[in-house]
Amino acid sequence: MRDYDDIKQTYRFKLSKIIYHLPNFVKLFWRLFQDPRVPIYQKAIPILFGAISVIAATIYFVGLKIDLLPDFLPIIGVMDDIMVSAAIIFIPGAWIFIKVCPKDVVLEHVERIDKERRG
Repeated sequence: MRDYDDIKQTYRFKLSKIIYHLPNFVKLFWRLFQDPRVPIYQKAIPILFGAISVIAATIYFVGLKIDLLPDFLPIIGVMDDIMVSAAIIFIPGAWIFIKVCPKDVVLEHVERIDKERRG
């Protein structure tokens, strides 16, 4: 059985990989969303998830007074709760959108982003 330190180290590694690739993920999402080769009905996926995340964030903010992160600064303390709750719903929507986009278009954008990153 793995001990706690091994599990903690594994999750730290995974989290660091996610944070490292997040800017590229956002670029890929935005480029696919703007690409005319991606059908409009597929572009509705992130819009739908975005609307759900706004509704969920509103319900959370108005109805629940649970604080995810402490409110050290007045405005930022409120905004972090809204952003975290919205991201929890919107990020899976963006991932699903990328998965359903045409593979050749996705690969083309991934290669361009990789070339830009390498310089």
